[in-house]
Amino acid sequence: MKSSFTVFFSFFFLLSFSQKGTNELSLNGEWKFKTDPYGKGETQQWYLPTINVTGWDEMNVPGNWDLRNEYAHYAGKAWYRKDVVIPFASKGKLMRLLFEAVNHDSKVWVNGKLLGTNNSGYLPFEFNVSSILHYGANNSIVVLVDNTFRIGALWNWGGIRRPVKIIASSPIYITNQFITTSINLQSHTAEVSIKVLCQNTGIRSESLKGEVLLTNAAGFKKSIQFSIAVPTKQTQEVTVKASLNKEEVHLWSCDDPFLYQSQVTISNGPQLVHQVTDQFGLRKIELENKNYTLILNGEVIRPMGFNLVPDDRTTGNTLPLWRIMEDIDLMKSLGGNMARLTHVPLPKEMFDYLDAKGILTFSEIPLWGFDQLVDVNNPLPKAWLKRLIANNYNHPSIAGWSVGNEIGDSPGVMEYVEDAIKYVRTRDTSRLAVMISHTASRPRDPIQFSDLGFINRYGPTIGLVADKIHGLHPEKVLFYSEFGYGQLREDLDANVDAKGMMDSIRFKPYLIGGSLWTFNDYRSSYVGTKEFSENRPWGIVDVFRQKKEAWYSFRKEYAPIRDLKIEIAKGNENSSANIIITPRKVLDLPAYTLKEYSLVWQACNRNNKIEQGGFSKLPVIAPGDNELQQSISWRNSGEISYLKIKLISPLNYSVCDTTVYFKEPAAPTILFAHAGRTLQNDTSANSGLIRIVFSKKVPHSYFKAKYGVNDLSKETSLTLNNFIDIPKLQFGETYQFVVVGVNGAGEGEPSEIKKIKVEPGLAPPLIYYTEAANNGFYVGYATANDDYQFIIQYTDKPGSYDNATTIQTGAKGVLFVPGVSNGKKYYFRMKKIKDNNYATDWSEEHTVIPDGGQLPASPEIHGVLQNGNEAILSFQPVKKATGYVAQYRKSGSNEWMTKQVHAAQISVVKIAGLLINEKYKFRMATLNETGQSEFSEVVEAK
Repeated sequence: MKSSFTVFFSFFFLLSFSQKGTNELSLNGEWKFKTDPYGKGETQQWYLPTINVTGWDEMNVPGNWDLRNEYAHYAGKAWYRKDVVIPFASKGKLMRLLFEAVNHDSKVWVNGKLLGTNNSGYLPFEFNVSSILHYGANNSIVVLVDNTFRIGALWNWGGIRRPVKIIASSPIYITNQFITTSINLQSHTAEVSIKVLCQNTGIRSESLKGEVLLTNAAGFKKSIQFSIAVPTKQTQEVTVKASLNKEEVHLWSCDDPFLYQSQVTISNGPQLVHQVTDQFGLRKIELENKNYTLILNGEVIRPMGFNLVPDDRTTGNTLPLWRIMEDIDLMKSLGGNMARLTHVPLPKEMFDYLDAKGILTFSEIPLWGFDQLVDVNNPLPKAWLKRLIANNYNHPSIAGWSVGNEIGDSPGVMEYVEDAIKYVRTRDTSRLAVMISHTASRPRDPIQFSDLGFINRYGPTIGLVADKIHGLHPEKVLFYSEFGYGQLREDLDANVDAKGMMDSIRFKPYLIGGSLWTFNDYRSSYVGTKEFSENRPWGIVDVFRQKKEAWYSFRKEYAPIRDLKIEIAKGNENSSANIIITPRKVLDLPAYTLKEYSLVWQACNRNNKIEQGGFSKLPVIAPGDNELQQSISWRNSGEISYLKIKLISPLNYSVCDTTVYFKEPAAPTILFAHAGRTLQNDTSANSGLIRIVFSKKVPHSYFKAKYGVNDLSKETSLTLNNFIDIPKLQFGETYQFVVVGVNGAGEGEPSEIKKIKVEPGLAPPLIYYTEAANNGFYVGYATANDDYQFIIQYTDKPGSYDNATTIQTGAKGVLFVPGVSNGKKYYFRMKKIKDNNYATDWSEEHTVIPDGGQLPASPEIHGVLQNGNEAILSFQPVKKATGYVAQYRKSGSNEWMTKQVHAAQISVVKIAGLLINEKYKFRMATLNETGQSEFSEVVEAK
């Protein structure tokens, strides 16, 4: 009875807050789970409601089973089951069971009856379950999932990876609306066409009244009425159109992604039947092959971007909203504006955020390489394309549809690509149709059918390869959909010659941009993966989104300006600086016009608090413009540690910055040191090692260790990591060492001197990362080729492990610790066992607080700068945030005014509309999936 009560409560709770015309019952949460490695489940009828599931495991939905240690490498069939009570009052409604995504192949039963199958792990699907459900009684929902399908180097995450729900509605409902826009740039007007599809699952034909209501955040509103007659058991469509005049048109662009809403309502007399709302944008994309230009809203753009593998090691490919927002925010702060983003379809939430943040992308079906699906007679690719386009038609961020990636060596590829692109054009005439080619250096290649010449190539000769492809296909505008030199490493010191790579493809008129492979490292067991942790290290961030050295290299090369220099003039009481902005050149990469950008300067102390600063709005900057210069000055103060200059986009992204340090870093603190051997069976001379773990104190740039037997005359290379290994040491010798921070002002004070004797024990594992989860936590660690098992001990008492809980697993790279309490602090340490059963020593102690259902931390405000009627808040973004609330009030007033911030990983917020010459106070709170944090401390503007 307890579970039934919970289900009823959830259902009626949703009744109060659901979309008009529908009620939704979420089926997220714990499901019963059982693997089926021998394929017995269907024969033994595990789908029947009478099957005893005692002893089955429990698995979270949405979720991936391979996030769990015991299923980390399971590929094959697995079963999910959930029992749910449906209220009797729902009888007579249309009841649809919707799965947002199940990876990859699936079968679904309700109450023992097979509903059907699905063959895509990335697209939503649903079933009409109205006549199958038991109303006022229990219902069993059973899903058989098979994750055997794998595309390329991507991990084949298994499970019900996205949310599941039952939707109750009238038997007649709106299945979709297709919004097509046409922009007249000369008159600055637009035509909007909305095709509405209504399906009638009832037993009577219906004649209904309808309304399309177009709105935007600026107060625009336009209503169009229509009528529609929908015969029983059929789908009917109606198209309505609206004309928007000059005052009503606000174009969507990468720096100004302005959105409209289309709300469609159907009614039967005074009774509302169903209502849906979608967002869309007004933008015009033109491709001129003759001039080799990509034009957005009449302006030539030469954009850059990143390929994203949409997963990580702690949430798999479930893509919670915070992960979606963090990835897009980080790419946007790197200057990413267009990309062939990924090989697979993305969920609606990700396209919604791409819409809101202004990244153009090409959505793709998962055909890759030498693929048997690349066949003009195989119906599956067209079925995927049809579903892909229907689900995502209205997103302004989608510039085109891709029919496959690197399929040029597949038999029949020419016929397939020609046919598939023709098919795409029958579904959508408003976008580009493309394929991604790694074989375009051949005279005859399916790139000839692609609207835009998407090419993939790696290595130091990518510029020469582009020249060759241009010679073979001179009619094509080219875009590097993938480029790179090779895999990096997963540690944070990994770097690549970003400037050399970019310079090799710049200033080629026919090559208008590129998309780096990849933004992030990703889990993979694909041949050639360098790391033994199962992390494929192509990215400029690791699998946990920690920034590598390569991040900063590409941030400079992707910046929308060519350079940002500071010339300092020091005085006795005051200092000044001349800031020089060098715009991009006309055929540079990237190259586009900058509008409404701001220049911000901050003089900060060692705690990152702003002591002095200011900002100004920049004029329009176009590629090829002359240098711009601005002067700033500040009072000399012993508190100022560094000066940072930032270029801030209209969307509050810091897309370029330069820092001048006035003070060396403070001394770091050594947390842990261990001396041992580096190789399992090697105690030869000079094979010892000292591993040092330390705290990183901002504003350090880099760290190094100084060491020696009798002095500190030797030193290590600079690192971004929070650990340093000192190799090639003598066993039996005692060494002394310190850690030093280094920045632009020089070396800081060293840490306290430590001494340690090098013994032959094996060094403990390096713990790269810890992430809190719901009733658990994840630990990311380095993995060597000869690692056999990994052991974690955790306790709620620091340093006390006599009664600690122990977990052992063979999972590489990441393990999960389950069964702990949310909001409670835990302490843990780790060791590993090598192939010959030799155990390492224990690592240093770490702490974590599981965060399921917990409110987020408040943001730390670094300072507020005010200039006239505007202010800029600088703050430290919060992990897993899905937004912020900024509040401000005049000094002496008790009335707070509020600004909602729809972003996750930004560090500045601009507030306009302040009263000039008035002093204001500010505070901020963080939003996450649970709710809103407490407000930060109140600060005043400088």
